Amino acid sequence: MTIRRAELKTIGAAVAAGLSFVIMLLLRDSIYTVFAIQDYLPFHTIIKFFSFAMCFAIVFLGAIFFVQTLTRQRLLSAALFVIIGMLELCGTLSSWGMSLLYKNAGNAFDYSLISGTGQLAMALGIFIIFTRDDKQVQASARGVQFTLALVGGGLLCLMIQFMLHQFPAFFASEAYTIFYSAMRLATIGLLALSIIMVMYRHREERPQSLLLIVQSLIFFFVANIELMISRTNWDTDMAAGHLYNLIGYYFLLRGIYYVTLEEPHRQQKQAEERINYLAYHDELTGLSNRRLLKERLDSELTRAKSSGKKMAVILLDIDRFKTINDTLGHSAGDQILVAVAGRLQSIVPYPECVFRMGGDEFTIILPYLRTTGEATATAEAVMRLFHSPIVIDDAEYHITISLGISFYPHDGDSVDVLVKNADVAMYSAKAQRNDFKLFTPQMNERAGERLRLENDLRKALEQHQFTLMYQPLVELETGKAVGVEALVRWNHPERGMIPPGDFIPLSEETGFILPLGEWVLHEACRQNRQWQDEGMTPIIVSVNLSMRQFKQYQLVERVAAILRETGLEARYLELEITESMTTEVDYAVETLNKLKALGVRISVDDFGTGYSSLIYLKKLPIDKLKIDRSFVSDILHDSNDAAIVTTIAAMAKHLKLRITAEGVENVNQLEFLKEQHCEEAQGFYFAKPIPAAEFAAWMQTQGSPQETLEQASVLKV
Repeated sequence: MTIRRAELKTIGAAVAAGLSFVIMLLLRDSIYTVFAIQDYLPFHTIIKFFSFAMCFAIVFLGAIFFVQTLTRQRLLSAALFVIIGMLELCGTLSSWGMSLLYKNAGNAFDYSLISGTGQLAMALGIFIIFTRDDKQVQASARGVQFTLALVGGGLLCLMIQFMLHQFPAFFASEAYTIFYSAMRLATIGLLALSIIMVMYRHREERPQSLLLIVQSLIFFFVANIELMISRTNWDTDMAAGHLYNLIGYYFLLRGIYYVTLEEPHRQQKQAEERINYLAYHDELTGLSNRRLLKERLDSELTRAKSSGKKMAVILLDIDRFKTINDTLGHSAGDQILVAVAGRLQSIVPYPECVFRMGGDEFTIILPYLRTTGEATATAEAVMRLFHSPIVIDDAEYHITISLGISFYPHDGDSVDVLVKNADVAMYSAKAQRNDFKLFTPQMNERAGERLRLENDLRKALEQHQFTLMYQPLVELETGKAVGVEALVRWNHPERGMIPPGDFIPLSEETGFILPLGEWVLHEACRQNRQWQDEGMTPIIVSVNLSMRQFKQYQLVERVAAILRETGLEARYLELEITESMTTEVDYAVETLNKLKALGVRISVDDFGTGYSSLIYLKKLPIDKLKIDRSFVSDILHDSNDAAIVTTIAAMAKHLKLRITAEGVENVNQLEFLKEQHCEEAQGFYFAKPIPAAEFAAWMQTQGSPQETLEQASVLKV
């Protein structure tokens, strides 16, 4: 453990006090002197004056300033030194030469009893105050504490005077000498115990203010030893004791000053610096933020215009970062952002020219370019940065980025235009992901098209432009259609039928997936109930849940409400989730168990393509695994895909889970899946996704279960 400067000063104070005391003891026989009263009096009066002044300085500092941060230790210390100050004043009045103010001035017993009582009260008070936990108190508590301190101090002074007048014989006896020595020993013991307790209680971290108080206790400790061994009230030991005591008051005053004025001022200054820093920097990554980007980019543009050189603005973001955040959690997402910021700063020529715009967007300024090729080379280097994974908690995560570049003066000559065009280029790159694009004017047209599509998307639900298509799930052993998957399509009034790949990602990005997903679920349940009412054999309808829906507030209550509204029994609804939704295992277990309690079936879609561990198969209440079409399409030509399908089927059998193969397109694939004991399949081999009316007709024309497979074989072979 390193020793801080304040701790070194405390050690130094202890060494100085101890060493000076030892030297005085060693030289005591040669330097010991009993001073003449008239010579000692000025020194004593000055010392007592400063002691009295410091006591009341402690009172004012402890309870008058920065009352909004008043603590129990500060308040009680101030109240304690009201009492100590009163005793110091009485002690001064009882000393020699004060007979005009106090009739018993010069009485040694008066002075020693007042002095000893004051030191004992201070030691006891400090022990009680600084060996307890501190906490903030209301400023209104000062009145009560100061009233008690004034009353207590006054009563203590009166009690001393009463004892002196009532028991003069006791104070002239040897018993008083023993009593006085015991009082000094008790004071020394309390001071030593206070030092030990304060240091022990704050052994992990010792604030500078407490170390200053420890320094004061050290000098009070030595002072009381000197006062105890003095032979008269005006010898060198008494003088040394008063000096040590005065130094103790000084360090105590410094400790109170530090807590009351210096520390609040330092904290206020740090807070102002922190606020100023956060105004121009990102708190998470430490990078400059959007505000500083505008200032610096404006400055670089001015410089580029005067020098005639080119410059570039690179804007990038992390592909599918929202999915990463939803899957791994915000803590892991933050760690990824910090890692990305570090990598960007390591590759660019000027690390101070890397900025975080917010979210997962970053900007890089490349000034002083001779050719556009320099910016392209930097962009390629940035892309290569993310070929290696990011390691978080011993796990590796591969991420990709999309990046757009705009140039001055070719693509704009102002901050807003350059940033906007770089943003447009980045969104063009995001269409492919893991790519970078240089801005071209045509990109603005595509960006406008995307914006129009987003606006149309928000109106589409109100104008009933969405429709559901249904693709059957066929049981391979019997050839019977045992289920159907509901797939949403967008029938745009001007553009015609828009495929899901064009609007589902946009819906996820904008949050529109929540109302759209709820409509799909409601419509699929309504349609299934309608088929049953029309006499169709009851089948299960499968509906995909998006990540946002799965994390949606009161998902289970929403599903239950839809089932009540449509009249569909829960056993005829199957909700499809993806592996990535199960990474937060506790949430997934709780939510899926609640859905299962409704009677709803649960299946895992696109199995084998997600992030999660296989452990969730044991923990989660899953009914079915759906093998992704990417494995099924090449099972006859790719031994790896065949092995994967075989392994998944075997594993599911042992776990007592049903298996559905997606994307079956020919009879050879079908036969292979039968050999692997796959229970269900869906794909163009059986039927394409078709409207509800056509699906009802398809069900009626399929004949017996076995004929379904035979007819499909005749049609497809």
